[in-house]
This record gives sequence, C-alpha cells and structure tokens, in this order.
Amino acid sequence: MTSDQQVPPPTTSASERSAITSVSWAVRAAAMWALCVLAVVAAGYVGVKLFERVSLIAFTFILSLFFTAVLVQLVNRLAALGMHRTLATALVLFLGIAVFALTAWFVIAQITSHASELGDQIVAVANKITDWLKRGPLHLKDSDINAWQKQITDTVRKHQGELLSGAVNTVRTVIEVLSGMLLALFSTFFLLRDGELVWRWVLRLFPHVARDRVDGAGRRAWQTLGGYVRGQVTIAFIHAVTITILLFVLRIPLAAALGVLIFLGSFIPIIGLTVSGALCVGVALLEHGTGAAIVVAIAIIVLVQVEGHLLQPLIMSRAVHIHPLAVVLAVGAGTALYGIVGALIAVPLTAFTNSFVRGLWGDPRDPVTEAPSSDPVAEAPSSAE
Repeated sequence: MTSDQQVPPPTTSASERSAITSVSWAVRAAAMWALCVLAVVAAGYVGVKLFERVSLIAFTFILSLFFTAVLVQLVNRLAALGMHRTLATALVLFLGIAVFALTAWFVIAQITSHASELGDQIVAVANKITDWLKRGPLHLKDSDINAWQKQITDTVRKHQGELLSGAVNTVRTVIEVLSGMLLALFSTFFLLRDGELVWRWVLRLFPHVARDRVDGAGRRAWQTLGGYVRGQVTIAFIHAVTITILLFVLRIPLAAALGVLIFLGSFIPIIGLTVSGALCVGVALLEHGTGAAIVVAIAIIVLVQVEGHLLQPLIMSRAVHIHPLAVVLAVGAGTALYGIVGALIAVPLTAFTNSFVRGLWGDPRDPVTEAPSSDPVAEAPSSAE
C-alpha cells in the first residue's frame, strides 16, 4: 500500500447504527454515571476492608499525625534556636509523655481517694430510690423489690461465661492499646524529625506531572489538620477550665479529675462533651442534690452554645471551618464504624480530606500558599539528610 493511499474508515452496519441511536443520550449518560458510581462504591468497599485488616496500624498512624500537628511547632522553634533536630524531637516527645503520665496519675489518684465517699453516696441514692418505690405512687412491696434483685442476680450467674469472655477480650484490648501507644510514639518521633523526607517519598508515588499539584494540596491539607487540632486543644482547654472552676465553687469532689475528662471529651464533637458533662451532672447530683446538678447542666449547655457560635468562628480559621451538618454526619459515621476512636478522628479526617480535594481542584476561594513554618512537611531536617 502506497503512502498516498487512504485507509477507508470502518463501516457500521445499519443494525448497529439503529441499536446505538435507539438509546437516547440521557439513558447513555445515566448508564455511564451509574458505572462510575458503582466503581467508586466498589473501590470504597475494598478500601474499608483493607483498612479493617490493618485497623490498629492505621488508627495508630492517624493519631501520630494528630500528635505531630500539636508538637511540631515546639520542635521547629527549638531547632531554630540551634538545637539538633533529633535532640529537639526527643525532648519535646519526652515532655509530652511526662505530661500525659502525670495527668493519668492525677485522675487515678483523685478517683481512688474519693472512691469510698462516692460509694457511700451511691448507696444512699439507691436507698432513696428503694424508699421512693415503696412509699411513692408505685407502692411496691418488699417482696417485689427482692424479686427484682433476685432476677438480676440470676441473670448475672447465667451469663458468667460471657462475663469471663468479656474480661478476656478486655485484657486483649488493653494489650492492643499498649502496642498501639508504643507504635504511635515511634511514628510520632520520626514524623517530627523526618517529616519532609517522608513527604518527598510519598510524592514520588505520583506521576511527575501531578506532583506539584499533589504537593500543594497535601501541604494545604496538613495546614488544615494542624490548625484544627491546635484549635480543638484550645477549645478543650477553655471547656475544662470553665467546668473545673464551677465544680470547685460548688465544692464537688473530683472537680479537677472531672475537668480532665471534660478536656479529653471535648475532642469528640457533640458526643464527647455531652457524655463527660453528663458524668459531671451525675456526680453533682450525688453530692449536692438537684440544685447543683441543674447548675452544672446549664453550664454544659451554655458551653456547647458558646463553642458553636463564638469559639469555633474565632479560633478556627476559614480553611478549617466545616459545616455543622458535615460534623454531625462525620461523627455519626465514625461512631457507627469504629466506636469512640472513629468519632475521635472523623471530623479532622473530614477537614483534611476536604482541604486536600479542594487543593487538587485548585479552588480559587482557597489559594495555595506557602507552607508555614509549623508544617513538618515544609521543614526539611538537615540532620536527617
């Protein structure tokens, strides 16, 4: 065949043309969309299954990212003052572990010292409830109450095997938590010291033409994650201080320990503050009756409103802001899938993903800026290179 000869175009039979044209454009577009949605759903399903296989490692690494976002500014400042980055990382990590250990010891000591007092209060409340059942509108007899107590005792005896199995699972969970904490400590150390090297390795996994865009999106997402975690620490501290002062004014035991629980619970939006606040209300009810419990409950409600309408807009920047509906859905999905840990990481992961996707698409409302000095990805540790 000579070069000036043209290859005739492939012909389509009349039956094939009629089969194609008989399907409208809307149906073909809907079919393509359906295929794309099915592909995304299938990929998400596979991703979830893979995540479940390595859930301990995945959760540990995510928590390491959170710890890094909190501690990296201090490491950068120490390195800027001339301290070797490895030494600065070790020092900051040691201080973090010391603070955590002292806090845990303080909470345990407070609970232990007031255990007998709280036990007496619980017994007194139980006696009041029993007296109300007898003298109140129900007019129950001693035989009825004893029958209920016997039923509860029999139920516990029948399920002793399940209780023992639960204890074994608890021991197993404690071992997994300790292993996860060691892994998180190890990961946090290297993320603080070698964050830039790790990020460069991740970038090499992408095609060369896409690295600049992925780099910008990743740095912006990291800035969002760091801003969220640091902002949430500030909000949790305000909550803890406010409730602790109120509990001290009301002379409620375990005030400081309950303040620590408020601080930890504030990291889980909506659910955390509600649960830890309900515990404070319960202790106030046991110690000083209904009046003190109502005061504490009102304080918790006011804190929730102040957080939503004042603290979040002031402390969280526009890049970190997430719509309340997204927060509720993220917390609900995280809790349903992975319990407390899922609720803890759901919102920051949502913020990270939202910022990363907007960075990939080049959202003009959120222009790519240079990574701040607080970003471990932007700080290349010379000592590690």
